[in-house]
Formats: sequence, C-alpha cells, structure tokens
Amino acid sequence: MPIAPGGALYYFILILIGGNLFALIIGLLMLASPRWLGDFFKMSNRWVSTRRMTKPLETPLPTDRALLRYPRVLGAIMLASAALILIKGAIFISEVSVADGGRMLARLYSGSTLPSVAWETIWLCLIIVIMVGALLAVVVGMLSLFRHGQLDRWVGSANRWVSTRQITKPLDMPHYPLDNAVSAHPRLWGGVIAVLALVSALVLWWFLRGV
Repeated sequence: MPIAPGGALYYFILILIGGNLFALIIGLLMLASPRWLGDFFKMSNRWVSTRRMTKPLETPLPTDRALLRYPRVLGAIMLASAALILIKGAIFISEVSVADGGRMLARLYSGSTLPSVAWETIWLCLIIVIMVGALLAVVVGMLSLFRHGQLDRWVGSANRWVSTRQITKPLDMPHYPLDNAVSAHPRLWGGVIAVLALVSALVLWWFLRGV
C-alpha cells in the first residue's frame, strides 16, 4: 500500500531519497573526474575545532565571591527560606498520605503506565530530597551567620573547576583514515557509493509507492 502524501514519514522518505541522489551524483563525479573532486574537497575540508568554539563556556565565573561578600545577609535569607520550606512542608506532608501523594503525581502524568507503588516511591523520594535540601540550607545559613570563616574554607576546598574541554580533547582530534582511503582509490569508492546510493534510492521509492 502506498504511503499517503502529507505525513511525516512521507517527507522523511523523500529527504532520504534526495540524500541518496546527492550521493549518487558524488559517486558519478568520483568516477568521471576524481582529480577535480579531490581538489574541491581539499579546499572545503577544513577542520573546525569545537574546543575553540566552546572555550568561552569553560571560563569559570567566580559567583562565590559575590554571594559570600555579605555572608550574614545570605545566611538570613537561607535560614528564612529553609524555615518556610520546612514548616509549610511539614504541614503539607501531615495532611497528605503517601497514597494520596502518589495519586497526585500520577494525575500530573496521566499518560504514564507506572503502577501506584512506583508513584508512591517517587513521592517519598521527592519529600526526602526537599527536606534534606532544606536542612542543608539551614546548616549553610547558620554557618554564614555565625561562622562564615569556616564556610569560606569549605567552599575553597570544595570549589574545584573540572574542565570538560580537557576531558573531551581526544574526541576533538581529527582522524583521516577514510579520507586517505578514498583519495587513494577514488574511482573504486565512487563506484561503490554510486551503486549503493542508486539501490537505496530505488528501494525507498518502491517503499514510498507501495510496490
């Protein structure tokens, strides 16, 4: 049965057919004039370093200095926020059972097929994470109010910058084994590319027409 025009699958297959026709043209050019195509690829084949492009994103921003410039103000804000979360959270939790909380989460994601036990587990985990975060905010707020020197030392020991550019450096190094193989035997690879592209385009066209 042919695929009706207008659907996403129809246009996706058309894009694939167009890509295969373009590959067919490249393969025929490699067969007919490999030297011209090789010169063109030498001009256009320029390595673009993603590490250089993303270098500004790797510059650390010293936001800790701005936050710790007024430690007592920061501590008061954190204590007030944590107290509000703990008080309101305790009242809310005392009025809502675990089963009711699980049902509320399930209603938010009505399309999901998770069992009620899973939603209840997620509800408990959310409560634990929120409460532990509020308690940590109380600790940090107390330190900011009364022992901000200790907080500075903790921040200094924990604040270590990890550069993702150094971790991903091996992935950014160019490798040209395939390019070298194609350059060494352009007509062979051109024939392979042309045949595969033509067969793929015909198969996709037959699939599109429902033959």
